[in-house]
Amino acid sequence: MAKVLVLGGGTAGLIAARYLKAEADRLKLDVDVTMVTASERHYMPPLFMEVALGSAEAHETWAPIKNAEKVYGFRVDIDRVTKIDLDNRQVKTEGGKVYDYDYLFLGLGVKYAWDKYKGLAEHGYHNYTLEGALELRKALYGFKGKRIVIYAPEVPYRCGIYPYEMGLALRAYFEAKGLNDVEIKVVHPGDGPARSLGPTVSRFFEKEFEKAGVEFIHHDGHERITEGKLVTKNLELDYDLLIKVPPIAIPDVMAFMADSQDPRWAKVKGPDFRYPGYDDVYVVSEASMPPLGLLTAGVPLHNAAVVSATSILHQVHGGYPIAEFVPTMCLGVGYHTGFTANCEYRWTGSKYERTCYLLFKSPLIKEMKASFYRGWLDSLRL
Repeated sequence: MAKVLVLGGGTAGLIAARYLKAEADRLKLDVDVTMVTASERHYMPPLFMEVALGSAEAHETWAPIKNAEKVYGFRVDIDRVTKIDLDNRQVKTEGGKVYDYDYLFLGLGVKYAWDKYKGLAEHGYHNYTLEGALELRKALYGFKGKRIVIYAPEVPYRCGIYPYEMGLALRAYFEAKGLNDVEIKVVHPGDGPARSLGPTVSRFFEKEFEKAGVEFIHHDGHERITEGKLVTKNLELDYDLLIKVPPIAIPDVMAFMADSQDPRWAKVKGPDFRYPGYDDVYVVSEASMPPLGLLTAGVPLHNAAVVSATSILHQVHGGYPIAEFVPTMCLGVGYHTGFTANCEYRWTGSKYERTCYLLFKSPLIKEMKASFYRGWLDSLRL
């Protein structure tokens, strides 16, 4: 029997475990798939923005990951990983368990490095956790000020289009309340909105910002945040409410796997996301996307999980075809509309090269996006 251990119950972990179990059953392979995850809840983080804006409730953002045992047939243990021993193929947990494996899939996500920048942890609001979204919701509902600043101190971060979507959604939010004079500014280290998604998507956001009266401001690097003031190397900006985007980094339990050139990320080799020197170990999280030229968002993670799962099956089966990193479709929200974009990828031998472009715009995109998120979670609800 081949033992596959999946660490993490987020998007990447769920996709990998589902795929491995389904294909192993179809091919009648003797494969044991076990997931170990610290949380009983499988969250859909994009819904946190809806919670902050009042269009979703907290219970709608998650489903019990333990239900995956009945829905998909693999084992789920709720426990926190405390040590990963690659040489001995063992994983230890807070609950005292020791797991052996033949193949290890690391989908442990990232940690939020709030303390990395002066004043970032102490000031402002965010919706990158459910608790943060609920606090931001209260702040927005009671907002009586003049200026809101959405601030990204560095790139990349989770969900690259978030600051732009949030800025446009806030304009619609305040218009619905009859507050048309609120200033909304997105302060970002990029040269313009969504540059990583290509010129056509970037132009879409530029036009949406112009229509909505949302301002994009480039900054040259963080200096400090104090109550009511953001200071960067090229500007000082007063704010009445600050919405902050967290820096991301490799989880502490994986710190020994960090890349020496940029310790925010895990060492990883493509095209199938293996950890260098260990062909039985796969690393799929936002911490392994940037070194390979990939975006830190859910759909690229989905693709990476499938590539890794097929690579494992290739070794177990002795010939199962390894999937390519296929084009990814992105759904985004604008000002009273939405868009669909596509990214195509090509493996260059050291990293993925991508070409992204806008497909079409429609007000229905927002509903499509919300339906996808809720449908995903409904698949885990019994």
